[in-house]
This record gives sequence, C-alpha cells and structure tokens, in this order.
Amino acid sequence: MPENKKTNVKKVLPAIVLATSFYYSHLFALGIVIGYIVCKLFYIKFVETGKVDLIFIDCGKWKIHFHHWIMGVVFLAIVWIIDWFYLPSFFAGAVFGVMAHDIYDFNDWHKVILKKEDFEQLPIQ
Repeated sequence: MPENKKTNVKKVLPAIVLATSFYYSHLFALGIVIGYIVCKLFYIKFVETGKVDLIFIDCGKWKIHFHHWIMGVVFLAIVWIIDWFYLPSFFAGAVFGVMAHDIYDFNDWHKVILKKEDFEQLPIQ
C-alpha cells in the first residue's frame, strides 16, 4: 500500500507544481519543462553510457556527491548574488527543471556524504 501512495504522489505532484508555476509565470513553467527534459536526455545519452562521470569529492573515509540539485542551488545563488534583483523567469525555471530531474527521478538525491565502502557498491560511478 505505501508504494501505491508514493506512485500517486509522483503522478500528482508534477502537475501541481507546473500549474502553480504556470500561474506565476508562463516562462518559468516552460523553463521547468525544458530544463527537466534536456537534463533527462543528457543523463540518458552521456551519464548512463559512461561518457560523463558523476561528480564525487574524496575526503578521507568519505566521498561527497555533488548532485545536480546541489549544483543548481549553488548556481542560482551565485547568479542571484551577482545580479542582485533580476533573474529571468525562464532561466530560473530551466535550472529548477534540472534540480527537479535529480529529486524526482532518483531515490538517492538526499545522499550527499557517503562512506567509501558505500560508494564502491554504487552501480554507476
């Protein structure tokens, strides 16, 4: 039964997010959709085939995984700090789409710090 609830949430949540985003800005919602699709295609074409590796930083007994939702947050923060008040809606939406791909499509999006033993057992390295 819990799996069924998760499946229903995964079906309904994107529709709610897009409807809310569309109300806020058409360009923002379009950016989310395009960012998500481009990131998904990039992942399939390059990461799954091994042409591009995932980003891990070695810290002694630990590995830090830079998920693309983390890089998206850092990127948006830097852009917002550099250009204090203006951030184009489409651009912000595209970055949010990339972040949504990581959080929505992967179950390990919250695992940032890994022990080296756990890292060696990952299917994609």
